[in-house]
Amino acid sequence: MAMMQLLQKLRSLAAGGAAAVEFCKHVLDSRTSHSDARIDALEESMELQAALNETVEVQIRIIQALIENVQKTLRIVMIGVIATATIAALALAVAILK
Repeated sequence: MAMMQLLQKLRSLAAGGAAAVEFCKHVLDSRTSHSDARIDALEESMELQAALNETVEVQIRIIQALIENVQKTLRIVMIGVIATATIAALALAVAILK
């Protein structure tokens, strides 16, 4: 659940990136004549960051699925261990009573 909350926060940051680029365009246009190159570089870096965020999100989903599978396997193993211990305790009790 915490991972999904983190993903939601990261998504909002990436979505806010477009507004940040527009703001930077406005500020840079009013200050320098070299703003086009800076804006292009900023837009490219934001696009790269968005692509990286998507890749990380996919990787996190894969890891979540693997962790869920491991948890299910551990539950089954624990049930087996408890059942084995119960049978061993019963066998010991029967051996003592005889």
